[in-house]
Amino acid sequence: MRARHVLAVTCTIALLAACGQGGESAQELTWEDSPLAVALGDVWGLDQDPEEWEREEAERQRQVEEAVAACMAEEGFEYTPAVYDGGSSVVIDEDDDWGSEEWTAQYGYGITTDPWLDEQPVEPEEEWVDPNQEYVEAMSPSEQDAYYEALHGAPMLEEDWVEGDPEPEYDWEDAGCYGSAQHQVYEESDPTMQMWEDPAFTEFFAATEKVWEDAARDPRTIAVNLEWAECMEAAGITGMTSPDLAQEAIYTEYDRLMEKADAEIDWESIDWESLPEGADPMRDLMEEQGLAELREREIAQAVADLACREEADVEARLMEIQFELEEEVVETYQSDIDAIIATYGQES
Repeated sequence: MRARHVLAVTCTIALLAACGQGGESAQELTWEDSPLAVALGDVWGLDQDPEEWEREEAERQRQVEEAVAACMAEEGFEYTPAVYDGGSSVVIDEDDDWGSEEWTAQYGYGITTDPWLDEQPVEPEEEWVDPNQEYVEAMSPSEQDAYYEALHGAPMLEEDWVEGDPEPEYDWEDAGCYGSAQHQVYEESDPTMQMWEDPAFTEFFAATEKVWEDAARDPRTIAVNLEWAECMEAAGITGMTSPDLAQEAIYTEYDRLMEKADAEIDWESIDWESLPEGADPMRDLMEEQGLAELREREIAQAVADLACREEADVEARLMEIQFELEEEVVETYQSDIDAIIATYGQES
């Protein structure tokens, strides 16, 4: 339930601004202008210094590792807490204007393309070594299975999957010592995670979810979507009903290709050591099955989408509608917002 609230409120506040490929007008409005974001900024720590957040996150990671060690000891295993330095990262060119006309003409939405393929990973100064590696390698195969089951929970077996069923939702109780430790540190010990289930604010959070639904049904939103769809049709992209569906259509086809390729590959028979450097059986088969054609359509659709969003001033107009509805919620539930800040705010 909490995750649903988090998703809904996050979408209510940020999605229209964050997910658009903005033109000049859209840049004048951002999710930071959201009345709900402003009203609850103290709860979410929107003004928190990034370096301070990194320090706090490092401390939370340390607490997780200590909790894992204690849990594993109860399960009869030794576990040395791991210390992470952030690992390798990818350096993105600061001049790379994601979502610009030039970027979109080259990469589309970045679904079938790989905008970061040419970026070089920056390796840490020292290669990270798992402090538990030698301990685990000294075990028998059955002992290793028991160790990893205690650490991460029982693996999902192939025979447990039913074709067509949705992927089971994550449950920390089924995720071993790591699931328990992360739940303890990130949920039980974090007051802001508890507010989503606080019965005192059920009505308020339901109202924030309804904002998103009301914005989508608003006649002004429907008019914006129609104007955008007519522009797309004039560009030769048919079947589109709203900007939200433009990327979704490509993702759906990409996922279908991936599932088809995955079903045809005999993964157990692949001799990975003999494969040429950079070979990717999944990608290569998807290319044979039509990925190149989908990539071409993605880029054409993304270019038209960006042009139509800018022509119809989609992002700015939709955010104005969204923020107007949010303001009504803020005015109606100001006492709830004050109570949430007093109970769960950064200074509480």
